[in-house]
Amino acid sequence: MLTRLEIDGFKTFEQLDISFSPFTVVLGSNAAGKSNLFDAIRLLSNLATRDVAEALKDMRGEPLELFRQTPKGGRVKQIVLAAEVLVDPIVRDPWGSEVTLTHTRMRYEVTLERREVKAGLERIQVAREAMTPILRKDDRWADAQVPAKPPHAATRAFRDAYLKYTRQKPWLTTEKLEEGLSFSIHQDGKQGRNRPASAAEATVLYSVTNAEFPHLFALREEMRNWRMLQLDPALLRKPVPVTASDVLDIDGANLAAVLARLKAETVTEQRPGGVLSDIAAELNNLIPGVVRLEARLHDASREYRIELTMRDGLPYSSRVMSDGTLRVLALLTLLNDPKHRGLICFEEPENGVHPGRVRQLVRRLHDMVSTPSTYQGGEDVTPPLSQLLLNSHSPVVLSALLDDGDNQQPLDVEILFADAATVSDPVRQEMRRKTRLRPVVRPESKVQADLFDEAHVPQGRVSMLEVNNVLGTVSAEG
Repeated sequence: MLTRLEIDGFKTFEQLDISFSPFTVVLGSNAAGKSNLFDAIRLLSNLATRDVAEALKDMRGEPLELFRQTPKGGRVKQIVLAAEVLVDPIVRDPWGSEVTLTHTRMRYEVTLERREVKAGLERIQVAREAMTPILRKDDRWADAQVPAKPPHAATRAFRDAYLKYTRQKPWLTTEKLEEGLSFSIHQDGKQGRNRPASAAEATVLYSVTNAEFPHLFALREEMRNWRMLQLDPALLRKPVPVTASDVLDIDGANLAAVLARLKAETVTEQRPGGVLSDIAAELNNLIPGVVRLEARLHDASREYRIELTMRDGLPYSSRVMSDGTLRVLALLTLLNDPKHRGLICFEEPENGVHPGRVRQLVRRLHDMVSTPSTYQGGEDVTPPLSQLLLNSHSPVVLSALLDDGDNQQPLDVEILFADAATVSDPVRQEMRRKTRLRPVVRPESKVQADLFDEAHVPQGRVSMLEVNNVLGTVSAEG
């Protein structure tokens, strides 16, 4: 679970420092920098599982374009990223080794630097890397004081199950040794080691592929499971080979295979459709008329195919379903998949959903995340942590997040406003544009709301006046 992110020098970000809850929504107009935030998270995930060249190749834009542009048309030399995370307390490697961690709160820092290796030839290399434990006394995420009761305030059961604090020393540092700059892996179940850092083409994290160093490997696995869900309706429509992966791809291309696996795992005599019956019912609540969902294996082609039966009794294949129906179906499939874990970043969840049903969709999406404030435990196996980060430009989504009607429990959600701000630098005598992300300050009661005014809103936060200005456009969009 990503709890805090710091970005400097990446695209439109300059000294950004933002905290996340398990369910976080970023709202802002087009070109405000919402997608750039997702790109920064993707870059961190890529650096944990690929070398630098491959990690950058997968990004939007050329590698040089990832470095923040200066007012004079140049580019900064460094991208500095830092992430604070909560990892699952048990880690398993691909060879079946299982380790129970003694410390689950950690901070990872990495610096990418543009370096001239020859005249006119530039390389992007890892200049610094570090991984340090977050101590209990310093853990602002678990025991934050502002606001008074944050959405992620943890129950005792959650703290006992997930929050482990025993480590004092770093796991990974970058140090100057006699032989030169070095990445130092410190003892973690096995004696540490050093690696040259003068021309690193990959992160140390990338090289840790098993539980030999369990905490480093746990962080790598956490970041590997950060996924940018970019559902492609054209791929969602296609039949899926029987050999396809049964864990949902980021573009949704293997949706039929995932549904077939879920049915096989949950089918009983009493429920011949298994969990697919639940997915169909939830889909009907959002897109009325759905009666049954099937994922069938076509024997001749050895492909899985999706069928929806509507209230007229006729089955319809995925080839004729609307883009919105397919997107919602993929999301609901993910919600009902016990294999789901980690952070999912998803853009514009409201696409294809009637504005009147966005509130219901938002509440259902909220159900997919781990919620520290309500976790009661009791399971035989501690469930893997899951987190959702959405972005949207729709005021309808904002309205759905704030709507506590029908006597329902308010959502445990962090709302961030994204916009572009102009910064004046008198020292350099220049004006710079950067992306801001500001948390929304929400009063806990109507009495507080009546007393709130601009003077009481801390700097760097969004007042209810700004929120209400955005909400004023809801009816027009609807």
